[in-house]
Amino acid sequence: MQQVYLKIHQSLGVIHIKIKELEEFLENNPQMSLAPSNPNEYVVNGILSLDIKNDTYGNIKDKFLIRIVIPKSFPKEIPTVYEVGNRFPKTLDFHTFSDSSLCLGSPLSLRKQIKDNPTLDGFICSCVIPYFYAIALKLQGKGSFVFGELYHGVEGLIQDYLEVFDLKYINQVIELLDILSQKPNRGNKKKCPCGCNRIVAKCSLHKKIVEYRDVMTRKEYATDKEIFTLIYDKWKENQMKKRRKLIPRV
Repeated sequence: MQQVYLKIHQSLGVIHIKIKELEEFLENNPQMSLAPSNPNEYVVNGILSLDIKNDTYGNIKDKFLIRIVIPKSFPKEIPTVYEVGNRFPKTLDFHTFSDSSLCLGSPLSLRKQIKDNPTLDGFICSCVIPYFYAIALKLQGKGSFVFGELYHGVEGLIQDYLEVFDLKYINQVIELLDILSQKPNRGNKKKCPCGCNRIVAKCSLHKKIVEYRDVMTRKEYATDKEIFTLIYDKWKENQMKKRRKLIPRV
């Protein structure tokens, strides 16, 4: 069975969460409360209420009991969210991980969303509510993850890069990650991965590359490049083996 991401088209800040910001969040969300935490994170428990009107699905009202583990380095790190009311099974069909935490989207997309709105309320609105809205629809039999899906694991990461940057092939993603893993003055002089035969600085894709340059660090992009390259090289090796089997011996 293939694993899947919930796909939410949905970034990375430089500030650390402060008690005042957490107090404002709890004040804006009175059904949430601070739970016992540790020096590295805050834990918030409470009820997430949905009351969403949609022309296609009508008025969706629902409530979910959730727990949010917020790293004190937020928004640099992504919070972890759990559904603790046992409203749905913690399986791949409901986009959960093996530790029962929720798969809210791909890391790239979640980081982009957080960058664009680096507050706890922004995280809830951009990343958490869409997930539970899709779950509510699924539980009511009105749809299955209406925002689309990505495969889990490396396949899903590659798919996300392909769709975000409007590319077609994994080797283009590898070239893109090579650009993102370098300083702008070097990356901009490289040939654009879109196939236009122009350097990045003179291609329309440059704007998207600039938009995502600080979503993750150059080191993180380089790590993705290494992983994808290994997969691509293994695929090419397997293709060569298949070709050799098709060539008749003389």
